[in-house]
Amino acid sequence: MKNVMTIIATSMLCACGFMTPSQQYAGDRLAVTDIAVLQSYVENPLADEYHATITGYAKITANGLREQKDFGLPGFTDYPSEINVLPGEYEVQVYCFKGFSSERPKKTLMLQAGQKYLLKCGVKDGQAFIAVN
Repeated sequence: MKNVMTIIATSMLCACGFMTPSQQYAGDRLAVTDIAVLQSYVENPLADEYHATITGYAKITANGLREQKDFGLPGFTDYPSEINVLPGEYEVQVYCFKGFSSERPKKTLMLQAGQKYLLKCGVKDGQAFIAVN
């Protein structure tokens, strides 16, 4: 019985670990041609490569103001695997992890409507980076 409870608890935490796509703008859902889609790269968590989950972003407005949005709960990994945003300039932060190693790099991106951006990350010469495909 103890093993069954452990499996159920682990499954629930893993299921919560990566939320479904998240609309990050007000109003009705827009067509994919009108929004930018950011997707995080997570394959087999035991693989020998870094994985990325989106921990937050800041929309940078024309007057230089920043509209900040953070995801997750302290102590948990409740980060979305995909977010849908309006086109514009954003600073995106991801949680990069591989085994017991983790980093939290940021990258500024100019996002265009109708485009999907796959966020991957890695570490080179001790510096974490985000690659966009």
